[in-house]
Amino acid sequence: MQALITSGRTIRQGEQLYYKDLPEYSRETGRCFINPVDLLELCAEEGANLRIATETGAEVFVATSSDDVVPGTAFIPCGPHANAILHADTHGTGAPDYKWMVGTVTRTEAPPRSGWEILIEAGGTACPEASPHPGGQDRTGTVRDVLCPLCGCLCDDVAVRIVDNAVVSADNACSLGSGKFLSQSRIYEPIVRDGEGWRRTGFDDAVRRAAEILRSAERPLLFGWSGTSAEAQCLGIHIAEEIRGVIDNCSSICHGPSIIGIQESGHPGSTLGQMKNRADVVIYWGSNPIESHPRHMSRYTTFCNGKYRTNGHQDRTLVVVDIRKTDTAKIADEFIRIKPGGDYAVFSALRAIVRGQADIIPPSVAGIPKEKLLWLADLCKKAKFGALFTGIGLTQSPGKYKNVRCAIQLVDELNRHTKFTLTPMRGHWNVNGTNQTFSYLTGFPYGVDFSRGIPYYNPGETTAVDMLSKKEADACLIIGADPGAHLPRRCVEHLAAIPTIVIDPYISLSTALAEIHIPVACVGIETEGIGYRMDSVPLRMKKVIDADLPTDEQVLSGMLSYIRGAGAEAISRAAAPRCAPPSTGTARLA
Repeated sequence: MQALITSGRTIRQGEQLYYKDLPEYSRETGRCFINPVDLLELCAEEGANLRIATETGAEVFVATSSDDVVPGTAFIPCGPHANAILHADTHGTGAPDYKWMVGTVTRTEAPPRSGWEILIEAGGTACPEASPHPGGQDRTGTVRDVLCPLCGCLCDDVAVRIVDNAVVSADNACSLGSGKFLSQSRIYEPIVRDGEGWRRTGFDDAVRRAAEILRSAERPLLFGWSGTSAEAQCLGIHIAEEIRGVIDNCSSICHGPSIIGIQESGHPGSTLGQMKNRADVVIYWGSNPIESHPRHMSRYTTFCNGKYRTNGHQDRTLVVVDIRKTDTAKIADEFIRIKPGGDYAVFSALRAIVRGQADIIPPSVAGIPKEKLLWLADLCKKAKFGALFTGIGLTQSPGKYKNVRCAIQLVDELNRHTKFTLTPMRGHWNVNGTNQTFSYLTGFPYGVDFSRGIPYYNPGETTAVDMLSKKEADACLIIGADPGAHLPRRCVEHLAAIPTIVIDPYISLSTALAEIHIPVACVGIETEGIGYRMDSVPLRMKKVIDADLPTDEQVLSGMLSYIRGAGAEAISRAAAPRCAPPSTGTARLA
């Protein structure tokens, strides 16, 4: 059966983001949501194994019957299984077509593989064994008003309960945030690849070896940065400049096209507080916040009371535009199903209607009746304050940055009649921070190349997927991201073939590709740092427990010292774990 294959977040996949060494993560990313009519055509039932093949490769998934997906379309959670069949062509934007894969779906008796088996086939190494929590420190109590280091919402009302210096609960956090606070998928000593396994080493040796790899590379790539502090991001930029490498962040594969659209048309944005207090029309377009940002609607848009919206949902109209009936669409006042790839046409039609040219609109645009488009345009024009939230459904499907540019132009038209804003739904908790720090220090938001001695930026050339798929990079540093779980097969294979360094508090799928994995303290739990919310508001992350681990800043400072030739003593000082009592800025226990 021919099918259009699309991928995206699910709540269960999000809950397992920091448990990738466990089988539950692979079981969730190995699912395939498919319409019951298509299952009948395949002579298959729920739970059957389906082989999905594209021009890139084939992988086995487990069928899940779902009426939310239209016939002829298959939805799979983002992860290593989806990426095993994804091509690496970014069309000059840096972001592959995660939402637009054409392939075949057939019944098979072959069993599905785990994410680790997929990466081992690509040249990776087996999963290392997680280390038990070291404990040993008398720290018990509750820390309140903690910021959650999970998604771009940066919720700041989490109450973390601690027993014997270990987090045992995170009240007010969503299931995704709680998963990160409670995860024990950790290692507490650096590990290096030793044949088909791992051996432990010291922090000084690991930092020195990592610095040597980067300093000796001709075309090094420093990728990630969205899951670490702004201070660490600044150090990464200095390292990239010193070694004349390329530094790229996660936005290149998610909302990088949104940034290109903003660069061309401007950004009609505002803070989330303004939307909470004023918005009476809320539109989620190509976004499913219930599963990607679970508290976004209850804190900022739909189910919260604001200064001028005192009756919560009763004072607002919620509209969802998507290709499938997501959990967010099911609770919307109006769900508008759009044909895949039709976003640009629909935005253009709405612009024409707002400008008074409704007579040129055909009876249907991308599967949406003209009457529905007229209703939506009228709703937006009559809004007192409108908020449009765009997801990666726009940036990872045909049109890419042009979809976002057309959405911004629609908002510009609406602002001739009322007040309207547009906000990209940023994923990682500090992915917006990478764009802020990169722009401040280099002039460019991501994909910055220092090989010329000055910053150079060209999405589609200086972005991670393009560099790895073309086998340009000869060494890679990964920090604050997990490309092993989220980059196309061709990129993963190249990461496994070159010296790759992973700096991460948790065991990730990128660990399988690493030559060295350096564990660090987790920002927002074990150390402080600055993070930028999705609306570009900077917030100070708290430290709630102690960790006998160096921070990202210390490890990067040690590498920078070695690269600059400061000597072994400087490296040792910079990379030494911080075991001192909490500073005055550390959150106090209640």
